[in-house]
Amino acid sequence: MRVGREKPTLFILMKLLGGTKDMRPNKSKLKRKPGKNPVSHSVKLSVEAAIRKIIEELGYECVQVLFVRESEKLILRILFDSMGGINIRDCEIVSRKVSRMLDEEFDEKIPERYTLETSSPGIERPLLSVADYARFSGQSARLRMGPKKSITGRIIGMDEGGESVVIECDGTEQKIPFADIARANLVWDPEKSETNKKGDF
Repeated sequence: MRVGREKPTLFILMKLLGGTKDMRPNKSKLKRKPGKNPVSHSVKLSVEAAIRKIIEELGYECVQVLFVRESEKLILRILFDSMGGINIRDCEIVSRKVSRMLDEEFDEKIPERYTLETSSPGIERPLLSVADYARFSGQSARLRMGPKKSITGRIIGMDEGGESVVIECDGTEQKIPFADIARANLVWDPEKSETNKKGDF
């Protein structure tokens, strides 16, 4: 039984966690000056494909692979999931497998130091594909179509043509073209969570 708002399980592989040999990242990642050479688009695609292959071979679902920059630091962020959820041990397994692969195949292709993060997507997981809207039909979600345009409601699914997301907001169904959605994620619903919790007894 889950009580309260679920937070993502997060594991970070970086120099500060290098107390043991198998948790220490390749030193070549740490000695490069950050922010000098951006990672090319082709390398990003190759890294994502290689990571997805590892995660799926381990029996997990690869949700998202992203290179992001936070406070001028480059982060390779991996979100993955499984039917039974993700714990810290799962994150460690994926981190070590992926880190070893990156050292062997991409050490010279990623031109600056970076931090590898592996995490569960959490209860407010991103919605990235048409299939996600069918899978999470009935759940609350927030869709963003631009910096100042968004809608929050209950996912109905995709329309008959498979081109628009159908979402119910304030009792009215609306169709949002999938191509217009910049970002989307599930939204934690405390009332629904409380209902599910009571059903556990």
